[in-house]
Amino acid sequence: MRAIIFALCSLLTTSVMANTYQVGDQIADITLQDQHQVDYHVDSKTTRVLFSRSMDGGTLIQEALEAEPELVSDTGLMYVADISGMPSLIARFVALPQFKKFPYRVALDNEGEQTKPLPAEKDQATLIELNNNQITKITFFASTTDLLAALK
Repeated sequence: MRAIIFALCSLLTTSVMANTYQVGDQIADITLQDQHQVDYHVDSKTTRVLFSRSMDGGTLIQEALEAEPELVSDTGLMYVADISGMPSLIARFVALPQFKKFPYRVALDNEGEQTKPLPAEKDQATLIELNNNQITKITFFASTTDLLAALK
């Protein structure tokens, strides 16, 4: 019985991992709204995506962008945040007002569907490097210093 349960769990884990983008994959265009309800696109012009699925990962990205404001003017760099795990009332009345104070745009995925295949590690920021929508590199960061070094 244990062997059957183990085999089923292994299959489920493999299928979940298979749905996550990897280096070499072609990323689909993503259209989300930013904190000001304006459409924001990951498309062929995007060369780097900063992605967070957690508050800790988002804090790392926020600290990096605030430490180096010139990064915000990089038109190929896009910040995407999956806020679907946040209770909707918290998202609407706490997080969104905070996002609106940022001097840079943040593409927000309220449902989690469009960002579901984006790779993420618990409490880390993800940097996905792209060339014409093809993923060339994926790096995870647990510190602002390391993230800043990679972005420069």
